[in-house]
Amino acid sequence: MIKIKFCGISHIEDAIVASNYADLIGVVTDPVSPRFVKPEFIDIVKNFVNKPVVNVKVKGKINDIVNESKADYVQIHRVLDMEEIEDILSYNKKFILYVPSSEKYYSYFKTIVNKTNHLILIDSEKKGEKVNLEVSKIWIKEYDKVGIGGGITLNNIEEFLSLNPYWIDISSGIEKYKSKKDHDKMIRIVEKVKEWKSIL
Repeated sequence: MIKIKFCGISHIEDAIVASNYADLIGVVTDPVSPRFVKPEFIDIVKNFVNKPVVNVKVKGKINDIVNESKADYVQIHRVLDMEEIEDILSYNKKFILYVPSSEKYYSYFKTIVNKTNHLILIDSEKKGEKVNLEVSKIWIKEYDKVGIGGGITLNNIEEFLSLNPYWIDISSGIEKYKSKKDHDKMIRIVEKVKEWKSIL
């Protein structure tokens, strides 16, 4: 079955529900996000959940991000330079690496695929833009660890599932309001994924 990451978790009760239904729990510890929580929140979450926790960062040096994080995965949500990619290879840590869904980033996508063995997240190039599903479809076929995010909701999830990604990443699409999750939406998303599997 397609795996699910519920991201932007900032309340313990949301983390517990996410742990019951999702495969990965995303926590954003970068102040640039409206869903920002302090790094210490990861320690608290890990006391209540039995699923891997992902620390999502946008800014910062790789070394600082890795040393700060006690999460199971580190997700770096920016395009990296070659020095940073080489740096990542030196750590015994699981990463999720972001690639913008644009043809101009194909060579970058191939570099990530060829040089690392980490999970890849295809997402929109700019916040608020729609993910390029045609580009995403091609890349997902090329590499088996590709996930997709960027505006997934109950109303459009079938579009994303039809690409047959390894995993999907959802944040705003499962919210009551910014940073607070809607537990009913979380459950219904999981039901949609299960229904999709049964159709196949």
